[in-house]
Amino acid sequence: MWYLGVPIAVDAPMVVVRDDDYVDAIERLESAGFGRSVPNRDPPPEIMEDLPNPQQVLEEIYAGYKRLDRSCAVFDYPHGDPAEEDMQVFVVPDSFAHVFQEDIPRSSIRIGDTAPTTRFQNYGSLYYPLEQALVESFVKAAIDEETAIDEETAIDEETDVGFSAWGESLKSWVSLMTGYLEVDNDALDLCPDKQAVDWYSRNFGRIHEVNFGPIDRRISKRLGSGKEMPIDARGNPL
Repeated sequence: MWYLGVPIAVDAPMVVVRDDDYVDAIERLESAGFGRSVPNRDPPPEIMEDLPNPQQVLEEIYAGYKRLDRSCAVFDYPHGDPAEEDMQVFVVPDSFAHVFQEDIPRSSIRIGDTAPTTRFQNYGSLYYPLEQALVESFVKAAIDEETAIDEETAIDEETDVGFSAWGESLKSWVSLMTGYLEVDNDALDLCPDKQAVDWYSRNFGRIHEVNFGPIDRRISKRLGSGKEMPIDARGNPL
C-alpha cells in the first residue's frame, strides 16, 4: 500500500511467493543472512510495565494473529544496519494471500506501462500488486479468516474464539485503499470470485453505499468544524 501511495509505516514487509517456491524462498533468505524467527508483537516495555496482567495481554495479542503466524515464515533482518534493527519480514504462501490470480507474465507490467487491466508492476523479479490485485487479495484473505472463525465456533460453541486482529487489519487496509486511492465500487467487478465481489460490496462497495451513503473522504481534525482541507484524501479538490 505504501508503494501505491497510502501513508502507512512499514516495519514488517510481507513477501508473497507461490506455494511451489515457498521452501526455496525460505532457504534463500537464510543463506542471505536473515535469521528464522517468530513474530514480535510485544508492546514497548514502558507500556508492558504498567499493565496489571502483561502475560494475558500478550496472549490476547498473539491469539489475534494465530492463523497468519502459523501459515507463514518470519525472519529477522541481518544485523548491521541500525535502520533495520528489530525489523522482520514475513514470507507468505500464495494459498494464504491470494495474490497471483494468474501467471505473472500475462498480468504484469514493467515500469512506465499504464495499461488499465494490469495487476502488477515489476522491478526485476519483484512484483508489486496494483490496486485491483491488492484489494482482491485482502478481501479473499478476510473471507478466509471469517470462515475459519465460524468453523471454530461451530466445532465448540462454548469456546471463545476471540478477536481476530488479522481479520480487522485486512478490513482496515481495504478501508485505507478506498480512502486514499482510486479504488471505487467497481474495484472487483472483474473478479471471478463472486463471494469476494459480494463481500466487498457489502463492506465497502455498492451495497454499503446504498445502506450508509458514499464514503466521506474529507480531511479534517474534526469533520464539520469548517476547517476541512480543500482536497479530499485522494487529492481531489472538494
